[in-house]
Amino acid sequence: MDDETLAFLDTLVAEGTEVEDGIRIPTERRLAEATGMSRARVRERLSGLQMLGMLQKVQGSGNVLVTPTFDGGSGNVFALMLRAGMVTGSQLAEAREMLEVAIAPRMVERVTDEQIHELEDLVYAMVDASSNRDFVSGLEADHAFHLALFSILGNPIMNYVAGGMNRALHDLLLERRRVVISKEIAANGGEIPEMFSSDAVHFEITRALRSRRREAVAAAMAEHFDRWRRISRGPAPRAGRAETSTRAEMPGRGDPVGRAEPPSRTDSPGRPDPVGRPETPTRGEE
Repeated sequence: MDDETLAFLDTLVAEGTEVEDGIRIPTERRLAEATGMSRARVRERLSGLQMLGMLQKVQGSGNVLVTPTFDGGSGNVFALMLRAGMVTGSQLAEAREMLEVAIAPRMVERVTDEQIHELEDLVYAMVDASSNRDFVSGLEADHAFHLALFSILGNPIMNYVAGGMNRALHDLLLERRRVVISKEIAANGGEIPEMFSSDAVHFEITRALRSRRREAVAAAMAEHFDRWRRISRGPAPRAGRAETSTRAEMPGRGDPVGRAEPPSRTDSPGRPDPVGRPETPTRGEE
């Protein structure tokens, strides 16, 4: 980034006023006077910040400098790189996977019971959407689940990166969800299963978070990606051969193998975790 742009940003901060949403910046005329730029040049610089998602028009506050979010502007760098052919969807998906597995230990250190409840609610939303073959709503819940994992870290940079990747991968992930759900239905004799294995694996992540064990969370996160890969890349299985899950395995619905139940949908956030919960599900429980 050139020195003029950095100096312009310094002026915005110095001349601006802190408000709830960020920093309210002066008018174009005032900025032109403060920087010695023409108003046309000022508008050009402001447009660049808006493209990056760092400048928003806020009702009653005018132009405000804000912490950028992945959907705060039209300049999602990952989407632009993908569009320009600088990266492939596979490369972006691989980077997303590596990042999520890598942050697992930090999530264990910071996650709260309330956040785990929220994650479980999002998995329920996935399950409900899949049972109705609502791929769009299912993907929205899936995206929200993974963004919520990053939110646990409390780091806006991680939120920006993860959100940008998810947004850039939207079409690819939507098609993959269609393929995976269709294959699971085919494997179940053409009938919608009680719960899709591709959704159930998210409950393994929440169970691992409840165990507060780093290796359990890392393993559950890796299994999430591995399972989706196995189903999406593999041939359409014959009936009875797919990885299946039942609603009895969902939190709060009575685990057939005696796993202590995490909070149900109606439980209040922040309830202490029951004693005696196994630390992590095994592959035999899938």
